[in-house]
Amino acid sequence: MATINLPIFPLPIFLLPQGVTRLRIFEKRYLKMISQAMKNQGFVIVTHDNDEKTDTEQVGSWVEIINFDQGQDGILLIDVHCKCLVDIKAISQDQDNLHHGDVTVKNHWPDTGLDQTTDKLAASLSKLFSENTELSALYPKQHFEHGDWVVARWLEILPVELAEKSLFVNKDSFNQAKQLLERIILSEDKI
Repeated sequence: MATINLPIFPLPIFLLPQGVTRLRIFEKRYLKMISQAMKNQGFVIVTHDNDEKTDTEQVGSWVEIINFDQGQDGILLIDVHCKCLVDIKAISQDQDNLHHGDVTVKNHWPDTGLDQTTDKLAASLSKLFSENTELSALYPKQHFEHGDWVVARWLEILPVELAEKSLFVNKDSFNQAKQLLERIILSEDKI
């Protein structure tokens, strides 16, 4: 796919392909971004702890808006779905301090079935979804039969440092991600 220019939303959120999250939008520049995203091809969430301009290449989550609502406090709530990961280059800011970047699609993990480890991870994730109605509501279609989907959702919700999570954006990082989850999730199940 060719390079395209998309709005960039720096957030302390980690989102992998097929991931869904809810965002609260209230700043003028991000309301503008949502308006543009609705007319065009979405926007990119960049895992970032602050909103400083950066010229370094980064990886982001190209998202599309799948639902929007207004919270009781009047703030816009949107649900976004990650279509794919992208490499971001040439980040700039417009007059409203909204970031834009030239992006190209980045390959991520291939579709993976369940094995002994991911089957256990799927069972524990399914239990978590059944106990958390807000999380479950974000995913009307749940794919507990796909190891890559299960591992990605666990990585998104685990309270692990963003810098550590960012190690798993490369296409050959699936096994390392699975091993991390096995140490964290499945070792806790044995206690």
